[in-house]
Amino acid sequence: MKAIDTRYNQANEIVKYRFFEELENDEDGKDPKTVKMFVNALHEFEVATGFKDFKKYNSDWAIIFKDHMNDKRNKNTGQNISKSYYYHYLGFVRQFFEWLVENEKDYAKIKKRDIRYLNTTRNEKNQARATSYQESHNIQDILATIRMMPETTEIEIRNKALMSLFVLTTPRISSMQEARVGKIRYFEDYDIWAFMQDPRLQNTKASQNITAFFIGEVDDIIQNVLKWKAYLESKGFKSKDYLFPKITPSFTKVGTTEMLLTKDYIHSETQIRAVVREAYKLNGLKYIKPHNFRHSMERHVRKTSKDPVNTNIALAENYGQNNGFSVLVDSYGGDSMGERARLMKAIELE
Repeated sequence: MKAIDTRYNQANEIVKYRFFEELENDEDGKDPKTVKMFVNALHEFEVATGFKDFKKYNSDWAIIFKDHMNDKRNKNTGQNISKSYYYHYLGFVRQFFEWLVENEKDYAKIKKRDIRYLNTTRNEKNQARATSYQESHNIQDILATIRMMPETTEIEIRNKALMSLFVLTTPRISSMQEARVGKIRYFEDYDIWAFMQDPRLQNTKASQNITAFFIGEVDDIIQNVLKWKAYLESKGFKSKDYLFPKITPSFTKVGTTEMLLTKDYIHSETQIRAVVREAYKLNGLKYIKPHNFRHSMERHVRKTSKDPVNTNIALAENYGQNNGFSVLVDSYGGDSMGERARLMKAIELE
């Protein structure tokens, strides 16, 4: 395995730190994953240009970096990196140098026309923005998969509840990791359950509060979640405790092995993906990443809904994509939460 390049330039590190700090803390602050992408892109740029002082930047550096990125290989496939990877890394580096010229007087002599060499061509942009077809299983196969999952041990019951909440609300893995017991809430006015995602407690899209109403009215799938919630509460779990805690091996006083229900959350996204992988495997289905539950749901709505356009718009807001649906409904004197709840309940999963 190729070693990570640990060289650095002290002057560069100082201005990079200020840039990353501003990315995180300005009023439109970037989420940690986006900041990490900027960090990686600038490190790649420094590797390509030999960690030279940013003050000496010129158009030759941009050409060297483009050549470096064009030659870069995906470590898993051995193939050239995707155009999307190329396009975004150049964009991140360009944004940094634009910020540098505007905000750091010691770097004001860098010519803006040299920074423009970090732009990509129209063809490169089109290739980067092109999205490939996203595979997804149909909803009936996912429901069948969940019903096949065993539910004898604590781990099995937890995993079945986790898979059920995935299909009922299509959240991010990071939101599932830090989900809390008290955030599975019943809305009496709308007669619907929801998964409340709170940015103060978990990593949510654009750090916003998300009320993800349960999709459809498939009782046994809903009950998988509610029974697990009730079980945790019977074990003394409180509202702010994790909904999907770690269950780890331990030893009894006589030296036998037992599984211990902890109050810690599952830190590894890989472990959550493994739950999905094993469930699909049990049903003879290929593994498709959990994010694609959204594609499954959207395709199901397009095929089966009497109002597919509004339902998919409401569905997008259900997982944090602000698209004006709520503003539009509220502006006409409606109840956007109630309308969204109605549309989510109306989705017939089977």
